[in-house]
Amino acid sequence: MKSWLRVLGAELRRTLPRLLPVTLLLLLAVGITLQTLNVQRVSHNNVKNVRIGLEKLTPEGCAEDTANLPPDVPAEPFLKDCLAGLETTRAAYQDIEAGFTATAEHMALAQHPLGAVGWAFGWLATAPGLIAVLVLAAFFTAGEWSRGTAVPLLLQEQRLWRLLSAKAAVLWLWSLLAAAVASAGVWLLAVMHTRRALPLHHLVSPGDVSSFALQRAGTGVLVLGVACVAAVALAAVVRMPLRTVLVGVLVLAVTALPVTEWLPGPVLADGMGLSAGLNVYDHLWTTASDSATPPAVRTLPWIALLSLALWQSWRTRPRNLV
Repeated sequence: MKSWLRVLGAELRRTLPRLLPVTLLLLLAVGITLQTLNVQRVSHNNVKNVRIGLEKLTPEGCAEDTANLPPDVPAEPFLKDCLAGLETTRAAYQDIEAGFTATAEHMALAQHPLGAVGWAFGWLATAPGLIAVLVLAAFFTAGEWSRGTAVPLLLQEQRLWRLLSAKAAVLWLWSLLAAAVASAGVWLLAVMHTRRALPLHHLVSPGDVSSFALQRAGTGVLVLGVACVAAVALAAVVRMPLRTVLVGVLVLAVTALPVTEWLPGPVLADGMGLSAGLNVYDHLWTTASDSATPPAVRTLPWIALLSLALWQSWRTRPRNLV
């Protein structure tokens, strides 16, 4: 254990202070925060505008609109049509208001400290975060072989599993650090601006916030852990950074397809509670199913398959490690 911790510490010092991980972390944190501001502004304005429209759907509102008509438009037919369609128009506006309010309630989660954590994991445990993990694995694992720096590492630490597991652990710690920084950015945005300018936080209860954060963060931590192991394993097999990224993106695209509820993409979506209608609002991922089978059960075959692939790769690994 002490030897593994020593390797982990060395990998942390070699990896985290570098330009690429720091840049990716800042890009993710700033991007998530800016997107949060954008969707909250849109959601707040939608609810505000539809409610203003509802308030005008009265006989007095029809009369006011009629008074403001251009001189060449007949006033009496317009007023008659407006009054006749008042109830139908009101019902349509109420349906629109219900949809906008439901979206606003979800956006409000990011204006709470716990909700900000769940919000950050919505991005980091889906395509943006997973691709960042893949890029880092390609650079810091496959790149070791392509740059020739794997030789001194393997001479110093001859047990390959220690080196690769330490690299996966470093990636996982980096992803948790990115989640912490992004969460802080979203919460600071709420404190400094959106709670005052775009108040939505009153739309949700503390219980809603807690369940949202627990589901997103709990699932996200596990997803990122599995992704880090898979990305490092792929990089160790391919051993070329560009090919690692290309193969990884292809695998990610195929597994994310909502072809069947048992594919990893739908399982992840159900496990994190992602909504198809909110794609690009608080996550970037395909969503799928209303499966009666719990996501945890549907995850087991994929964990078993990944474990089998890792074991087989290890058993048949080239003896010439460099």
